[in-house]
Amino acid sequence: MKRFAAVLIAALSAFAACAENETGGGRLFNAESYNGLAFAGEEKAVNEPLEIPVKTKAEPGEETPKTAEPPEPGKETPKTAEPPEPEPPVPETSESETPVPETSESETSEPETSVLEPSPPPEISVSPSAYGALNYDEVVGVWISYIELSGILTGKSEARFRQSYGKMMDDCRSIGINTVYVHLRPFGDALYKSGYYPWSKYASGEVGVEPGFDPLEVMLEETHKRGISFHGWLNPMRINSAADIEKVSEGYPTGKWYGDDEKRDKYIVRSGDYWYLNPAYGEVVELIGNGAAEIAANYDVDGIHIDDYFYPVTDSGFDSAAFNASSFASLEGFRLYNCNNMVKTLYSATKKGNPSALFGISPQGSIENNYNLMYADVEKWCKSTGFADYIAPQVYFGFENSAQPYVRCINQWQEMANGSDVKLIAGLAVYKIGKADVWAGAGSEEWLNSEQILKRQIEAAKKLENYGGAAFYSYNYLFNPAHLTPAIKAEIEAFKPIIRGNP
Repeated sequence: MKRFAAVLIAALSAFAACAENETGGGRLFNAESYNGLAFAGEEKAVNEPLEIPVKTKAEPGEETPKTAEPPEPGKETPKTAEPPEPEPPVPETSESETPVPETSESETSEPETSVLEPSPPPEISVSPSAYGALNYDEVVGVWISYIELSGILTGKSEARFRQSYGKMMDDCRSIGINTVYVHLRPFGDALYKSGYYPWSKYASGEVGVEPGFDPLEVMLEETHKRGISFHGWLNPMRINSAADIEKVSEGYPTGKWYGDDEKRDKYIVRSGDYWYLNPAYGEVVELIGNGAAEIAANYDVDGIHIDDYFYPVTDSGFDSAAFNASSFASLEGFRLYNCNNMVKTLYSATKKGNPSALFGISPQGSIENNYNLMYADVEKWCKSTGFADYIAPQVYFGFENSAQPYVRCINQWQEMANGSDVKLIAGLAVYKIGKADVWAGAGSEEWLNSEQILKRQIEAAKKLENYGGAAFYSYNYLFNPAHLTPAIKAEIEAFKPIIRGNP
């Protein structure tokens, strides 16, 4: 373990020195002279419209799956090859964590230069909310994806949606869940009234079309009525599908950039069937920050939450123009730096919108994959102030997993968080219960043959010094009859007595 920690810390020193650089229609992040992002002078009113193998180094041209899990029917597809999205409503499915085989723990390369600290985040011109956020010392959380919402929201009336969502919250409360992470922006869109992103097709059925009511207002009312904390789950970089982006009005930044020959393929970049924001440009991170700030300032959310959708590919073509125009010596250092600035800006934006709201991140459980494939500087986020209030790694591994045994994995996360105030929330895989885990090596039968896995995982996590709770993936696997097997029911009954902080 000590050897692993030493190697990992060394890898974090892989940033390269940079100098100021202006290029092609946008400001690039460069270490020496970067002095923050200038947010838009005029803030728009809100009422206006997978299991991946552990590698020592990413291979050129290789794309990145989302998490470390095998595909489930109807779940969201991996980053490597994202097929067309499911058409709403899709009441019986949930978002995917798609895998490729795991391998054993790897070593990282020697650093090129010393670590570069991101500059302070920009000033954000919003009027902060006076709402006092509701959060728990010990989180018992669940993720609710856009697919799980689409079946009860898309094309439905406000009354019908309120009734269905209220039932979901009753379900959560019945087993002691006190925090929900609800998808509000899955594809550069909004399930709320936004001045920066168009209405999601999962609200009305069509991109940019208002559903006739504000789903977020309804969800907040029904969630808080039951004493449950609500964190808005955003995908900061992933935006629309190739088909949907053409429907985005140029009144929104992404629509404007798509129609601009100078900014298309720079500010927004296509990877597979989807477009992604490129955080190498100041205006792009400005948009990402403003989008978080408007939610925290204009809605009574208790936190802003992002998952593991960072860079979609390791291929240099994604941001070659920006990298070549910078003075970073390595693409890895360039992308790590850009992710750090984006995350720090999201943290600052959340606090500017509401100082009492929390900002949290749910990265992949594999530390190596975060660095080698996602360019996510998770150790910095765990150790340093100003990046996150909590980290909820997707530790979707069994105790007997050959490459990432659960206890060793959570202890590695604790090593990174030692001495910090960042809370660790263990992300747990309900959906694996009663199934073979084909990528777990010698532990492939564990989820089939062992009992009370989730209970034992929570008990192990409680021993961590920075323990902040546990979160389950996902709502459907806890409550939807199509997924709720006798084995899962038994697991729920086993862990209910050991969770605290019930509403």
